[in-house]
Amino acid sequence: MAEKIITLFFLLGSSSYLFFAQHFAFGTLNSPKSGFLPILSGILTLLLSLILLYKQLRSNKKVVLDKVHWTKFIFIIIGLLFYVSFLNSIGYFAATFIFLFYLLKVADAAGWLMPLLVSFSSSAIFYLIFANCLSVTLP
Repeated sequence: MAEKIITLFFLLGSSSYLFFAQHFAFGTLNSPKSGFLPILSGILTLLLSLILLYKQLRSNKKVVLDKVHWTKFIFIIIGLLFYVSFLNSIGYFAATFIFLFYLLKVADAAGWLMPLLVSFSSSAIFYLIFANCLSVTLP
């Protein structure tokens, strides 16, 4: 029952997103305007929600949900709050590196070297992509 409620929530959310996305000009395939990608993603999300709802209504299989680790969830929320708070003061690269390392340790990643390497390389790759390739100004 919970998965059907969540699917209906996504169906309602994607419908309202598509409704508001239609206020932007769509353009053409050769000359897309500001509403091109939002309308396409809204249509795709709406179709996927409808397919998922159809499959759930046709299936009689009972879904067993896993137990939620509330302490990890709370630690992740705390980490997100610190990330957003310190992003402008210490910069994108350092804040993202610390946040990813924190998330990996909260998720019980084994050892210290692998979380350090993954968080450093992820931060560096995203920094290079957004700052150098896409010329996005990062905090």
